[in-house]
Amino acid sequence: MNKSLFVISLLPILFAGCIATSREVADLKADIYQLRRQLNELQKNQADLSGNMGSLNTNLGVLNENLEDNKSRMSLLAQRMDDIHSALTQRMDLLSKQMSGATPSLTPLPSELYRLAYSDYSKGKYDLAIIGLRSYLEKYPLGELAPNAQYYIADCYFNKQNWDVALSELNKFSEQHQKNELTPSALYKKTLCLIELKKTEEAKTILQSIIKDYPQTPEAEQSKDKLLSITGSNVEQ
Repeated sequence: MNKSLFVISLLPILFAGCIATSREVADLKADIYQLRRQLNELQKNQADLSGNMGSLNTNLGVLNENLEDNKSRMSLLAQRMDDIHSALTQRMDLLSKQMSGATPSLTPLPSELYRLAYSDYSKGKYDLAIIGLRSYLEKYPLGELAPNAQYYIADCYFNKQNWDVALSELNKFSEQHQKNELTPSALYKKTLCLIELKKTEEAKTILQSIIKDYPQTPEAEQSKDKLLSITGSNVEQ
């Protein structure tokens, strides 16, 4: 075949190849454009998500502050309610004694009695704190701060490493105040007393109940660690 004719015969094939290549390049450019758009969308979504996470962290911080503030207000309200009740009782007693001619006697307000005892507790003066807290419970057994008083009596003995008495006082707390916010802490300290008293199996049962019944508390995490340290596992197999 003549070389010229051969070249002419190849031109349609070469031209078709060039067209196919141009189309592939165009398709590739389109794909790259779409990928860039998707990447931009992902980056925008990531930025929005980061912003939302920052806002969520801020909101959680505010919520925690509000919870702590509410706890403080509730404690203050409890003390005021005790004081009001005590003041009314004292006024009635005073009026009764004045009418009978007896000499009136004044009793310290519940909040003052509790505050002084708690001050001794916070300073590590546990023997004095126990006396003050027991005095509060004797005078105001149904006071709003009675659960706190019982808990801190137990904690005084716990800090003195008097495990038997601490356990007894913690049991009193658990029996009398089953739905108190200090319950997880009281239960966890019971397990520590039991471990010190070589009652490990009983301690394990309570640790597992803390994990199950109070999963969102710091005591639940402490219980997992304690179980792991004494059994090698944080749950029963």
